[in-house]
Amino acid sequence: MGNKSKNKKGSYRKYSQRKSASNKDKRFNLKQILESIYVDHVSLETTCKHLCECCNVAMPQINYCEFVQIITELWMTRNNAEKIDMILKSIEYFFRYNYEKWATDSLIKPCMLLDGETKLCTIYENRPLNCRMYGLWPKEDYENRVDKFEKVYAQYGLKKENLPLNKQCPFVKRVDNSKPITTEVINELFAKLDALDKKVGSFTDLQVSQKENYRTFHDWLLLKALGEEWLTRLTGFIMAADRDVLEDQLEAIKDVFRAEFLKSGIPDVTRRL
Repeated sequence: MGNKSKNKKGSYRKYSQRKSASNKDKRFNLKQILESIYVDHVSLETTCKHLCECCNVAMPQINYCEFVQIITELWMTRNNAEKIDMILKSIEYFFRYNYEKWATDSLIKPCMLLDGETKLCTIYENRPLNCRMYGLWPKEDYENRVDKFEKVYAQYGLKKENLPLNKQCPFVKRVDNSKPITTEVINELFAKLDALDKKVGSFTDLQVSQKENYRTFHDWLLLKALGEEWLTRLTGFIMAADRDVLEDQLEAIKDVFRAEFLKSGIPDVTRRL
């Protein structure tokens, strides 16, 4: 009986080791696949001066596969204090989504992955496609995107020129113009990411068509750290309360989570990918 139990434990240990190694291989392969999507089809290399004016405004929506690659490396390299700060900042951004209550504060959500001192991107090699594309969109395509935002916020009296990032950065120029970046090229790049999401996150065709595989980094992080049920309850509270109440409760909630993380540990979001 004892030997049998020992053998079971030994077998499980070997299985866990094989599974861990397999997951590492998948992560490594994912990075290679993403890099191939970013660089093999068309050159997105630019003369970006790293002013980070775009990054200091907002974090773009990203595909699930991009989030998996980014968060896996972050959870391997960042210390506990930095991880807690990321989750708490994500909670803050989740609270500030309603324009009627937060006005332009709902639109300005600087990237939390910028270096605190240099203000430069700390994940530049892993930056998602939308970050790489800023400044490279065909003029008509980008203006159409801005027009859609203008229609949404027109009811609040917000004009096109007052929208954050209503124009692309003039300092971003392509290094290699041998292959034009057209609407078709852009759609193909995002289609490849969507296809990868189906493999990495098991998204269905319907979910992809409804953009369920496409969120901001901070929303992906909250989903994996806290879970869908908690976010649903939080959404109900945010919709019902006014701004003054939300501001008070936001700080209280952040204090509660910080204390809980310090006491019980930080969620290992990589186990929920």
